[in-house]
Amino acid sequence: MSSVAWMRLLLILAIVIGHVGFWIWLYNRVNALGLQRSTLKRLEKLVVAVCLVLPCLLFMLERRYGNWGNGWAEFWLQLQEPQFFLRASFVTVAYLGAILVFLAWHGPRWMIQRPFFAIAWNRFQTLHQRFDPHLHRKNPEWVIGPMTRYALAIPGNQILSLELNVKRLFLDGIDPSFSGMKIGHLSDIHLMGQISPDFTRHCADWLVQQGAELLVVSGDLVDHASSVPHLERALGGVPSEIPRLFVLGNHDRAHGLADAARNTMVGLGWLDAGERDWFLNTERGAMHVIGNELPWLDRHIESAAPNSRQGLILGISHSPDQFLWARNKGCHLLLCGHTHGGQVRVPGIGPIVAPSFHGSRYASGVFFQSPTVMHVTRGIAGTHPLRWWCAPEASLLEIA
Repeated sequence: MSSVAWMRLLLILAIVIGHVGFWIWLYNRVNALGLQRSTLKRLEKLVVAVCLVLPCLLFMLERRYGNWGNGWAEFWLQLQEPQFFLRASFVTVAYLGAILVFLAWHGPRWMIQRPFFAIAWNRFQTLHQRFDPHLHRKNPEWVIGPMTRYALAIPGNQILSLELNVKRLFLDGIDPSFSGMKIGHLSDIHLMGQISPDFTRHCADWLVQQGAELLVVSGDLVDHASSVPHLERALGGVPSEIPRLFVLGNHDRAHGLADAARNTMVGLGWLDAGERDWFLNTERGAMHVIGNELPWLDRHIESAAPNSRQGLILGISHSPDQFLWARNKGCHLLLCGHTHGGQVRVPGIGPIVAPSFHGSRYASGVFFQSPTVMHVTRGIAGTHPLRWWCAPEASLLEIA
């Protein structure tokens, strides 16, 4: 193959990557909007439909109105000719030019946002990591819905695998008395009658057994009204001496269950950080805890200004898109979920789809922008029971 042919092939490949990349970029950001679920689902379908249909429409436009021969085989041969892009219509050239500009602008940014480059490796240390690949085989009673049962038959699906990890986080500006404090972090429980609440309880019990001094759940508790009572089985009964805090997420609101979930959690002894601040006088010192449920749920009261006398300022947000908010509030640590780690990770590349204004940049891991360290968990469930190279996780965070 000649060098010109290789250049044409690379150009066509760049066009394909730019096209797919643009619509994934748009899909991620549409899902970060605080829209009603019905509106969001329509927009999702529209984005996917346009991504799939638009190339076909342009292809048909060029074949019908362009100066091309008859038949798909002849058109394919002419597509490989150098003058193809000179003979194409203005609409096609404009679109192809736009996605090539997008690829040139966003491609390098996307590459440097891959986990290897984006994660703040100097801000954490993994002390312990245990991976259970087939919990549904040890606990078949945890599979209670047909969707999960069918999904588990798909090779490599990790929806009922589990990573239990202990991470040491290096924070700036905290009172030395908080060094060694252990915080348990869970998120994205998504109780919906598919996976038993015992799976969540297994994670919570492990965190308690590891000596967690504080438990945090960062949103998306329930996806079905019939599952609200199951919160007691999942998260009730935690020792009362351990402070427990939570915020709600987009799925809690989307199904009209925000009030029911909130009231149930409060009734179980969990502190609602989405509606108010908490000033906890722990054995280690004073903590200021603030929550954020934006853009889906707004607080009824303003968060109090951080106080320098608080030895640790902890932020809890469902979405990592509130990173700037946490920095402006002076949070030492921000705990988030929402993105599920992307649910599917490509080996060597990482996540691609994540519902965030930042795309997959903050899909999961530890990130730092002064003065805040942000921990984004992959969560433990999801409405789509498919995970590849992206197992659920429960994390014990040890402050240093």
